[in-house]
Amino acid sequence: MCLIAVAWRATARRPLIVAANRDESHQRPTQPAHWWPDAPQVLAGRDVLAGGTWLGVDAAGRFAAVTNLRGARPLVGKRSRGTLVADFLRGDADAERYAATVASDADSYGAFNLLLCDRETLWFVGTGSAPRALPAGVHALSNVEPGVDWPKVRTARERLASIVESAQPEDAIFEFLAERSPPVDGYDDRQISPFQLDPSWGTRSSTLVIADSVGHIRFVERSFDAAGTRIGEVRHEFTASPRA
Repeated sequence: MCLIAVAWRATARRPLIVAANRDESHQRPTQPAHWWPDAPQVLAGRDVLAGGTWLGVDAAGRFAAVTNLRGARPLVGKRSRGTLVADFLRGDADAERYAATVASDADSYGAFNLLLCDRETLWFVGTGSAPRALPAGVHALSNVEPGVDWPKVRTARERLASIVESAQPEDAIFEFLAERSPPVDGYDDRQISPFQLDPSWGTRSSTLVIADSVGHIRFVERSFDAAGTRIGEVRHEFTASPRA
């Protein structure tokens, strides 16, 4: 996952809106978003190799997503970052408690940025970054440490804020995620373009998650091939049910 923008309690009507692109090798086997047979409360795509996921929600309306960090060392002897998302959604820990647990064992994973939402709070934790609750507003991150404002991170934050403010439909979000911007001086395309068009390693999917004030969840995932052509779309809508 290389770009995640989140509107957290920016409006009362839709307290959570997520717009995200996953960039990955086109050769890595992946399952589109679905309810997992071995964890029926989890709705997410699945990395077939490691069994985890880059982004998902659960039946209670909790959300999590992860990115790697650019330039990090290879995953030699490390646990898959995708288990960070999967284990949160499988479990019942609140976001603060889970973030603290992850921080205490962060070196066991490849370098990462992780977002966790339990419907009450939104937390960030990452390699070398202490857990912190994020305030209401629009946030964005990519494959870089927090506070490094790549053009696509800044653009994602600004565009999602504008879309939320004007209450535009979901197509406006997908149009933004599909933008393919050329490099500019000082930046390469991975730092500036929301959508990565590359025959080997590019944008595999775009995902939209919207949770409204009464707990109705809309989850839409669009998949793309190496030529950037949309090859699939899945939609799931449900009402979050509190855990017993």
